Amino acid sequence: MTVDYIYKYPLSIIRKNQAGGLKSTDFCFHWNGESNAYHTDLIGHFQRMNNGKGGNNTGLIENEVILTKLSPFTKNDPALAITLGQATKPSKFSYLLALRINGEKVFHINHGQIAAVNKSVIDPASITDDKYYFTEYENKFSFLPNTVTAVDIDYIESPTDVVWGYTFDVDGRQVYASGTSVQPQWLDGDCLEITKRMLKTLGVAFSSQDFQNFGNSVINTGN
Repeated sequence: MTVDYIYKYPLSIIRKNQAGGLKSTDFCFHWNGESNAYHTDLIGHFQRMNNGKGGNNTGLIENEVILTKLSPFTKNDPALAITLGQATKPSKFSYLLALRINGEKVFHINHGQIAAVNKSVIDPASITDDKYYFTEYENKFSFLPNTVTAVDIDYIESPTDVVWGYTFDVDGRQVYASGTSVQPQWLDGDCLEITKRMLKTLGVAFSSQDFQNFGNSVINTGN
């Protein structure tokens, strides 16, 4: 679903409601705000399900649904560099899914546990025994043992803001330009959900049939 499509849909609803217009810059501002809020909602729900509420079939199914929605943002870096025990988080990092070193799980410890791990004689950090630990900070990870040099990371990144790019026609009107636009990363159903949220925020009334009617119009007219 292109940014042009999701811009023209609310325009058609606003005109139908005789509620004025919607500048492309205002559309991007509001849509991107709802996109980020929706992304945060999904991650928050995923976290809650993983914190004791996802242990049954219903929870597992809900988690799979959420992860599917977040799949366009799910990334892997098989060799994130570690220098002196420190690794900078990837660009646009939002939520950690897993860390592995030499194919083994890296266990999370909080800041107060670092000293205990360093002094441990039972489960010390060890490359030989594949015992790895990490502590998370705002923009980096800290690893034990601090001699490891790379980590395999699965994570969710934040969404890229959409941009409705345009040129001007001979009458000075804005005309959509795909080359200067930034398309949505979301799956089509989620683009629709975000657009509905935006319309609610703008106080624009719409029905579930409106989107289908608009889609049929696009198919029939090509606009």
